[in-house]
Amino acid sequence: MSTVGERIYSGRSPQERDDERRQRLYRAAIELFGTQGYAATSVERLCAAAKVSTRHFYQLYDNKEAALLDTYATLTSTSFAEVGAALVASEGAPIADRLARAVRAYLEPLMADRRKSRIAFVEIVGVSPTVEVHRMEFRRTIVAMIEHEGRLAVTRGEIADRDFHFAGMALIGAINSVVHFWMLEPRQGSTEAFERAVVDLAVTLVLG
Repeated sequence: MSTVGERIYSGRSPQERDDERRQRLYRAAIELFGTQGYAATSVERLCAAAKVSTRHFYQLYDNKEAALLDTYATLTSTSFAEVGAALVASEGAPIADRLARAVRAYLEPLMADRRKSRIAFVEIVGVSPTVEVHRMEFRRTIVAMIEHEGRLAVTRGEIADRDFHFAGMALIGAINSVVHFWMLEPRQGSTEAFERAVVDLAVTLVLG
């Protein structure tokens, strides 16, 4: 039978200790996956950087790929939450303004840290079929949001009806491609200027 002493160690429960280890591994993953690359980072290096034992790592994750997926999920969920907040804040604004704010909200948390943008747009691509399933699921979520906003704008009489599913797929594909290229090639100009260019591209692709 468990005792309180067995459940609590140094004032923290097992769940709290796991959460702390997961946070340390997340920070280490951002640094190593975002600078050295996913393929070049071993579980042992990740654990050493996070000051987490490999035994505790495998209690949290089945393998390195699972840690990458958890890191990606945190990055994308943060961006998606910012998109939702931007849409709430811009309620009643024209669709072009709402779309511009949403795309900017999606990009800013990722582009503010080169390590995060490398993980989200470069390192995550083509890792495995399992990772691709998760990546495509996130893209479908974004496309569905674009479809929804487009249909609302049509209902309001702002724009003519069109295939917003196709427009959403084109937008996500374009954003991923241009940011991927921007990350890998020498860049000119500021991050802010690049974000503005991507926002302009988004409005053009979705609204014509």
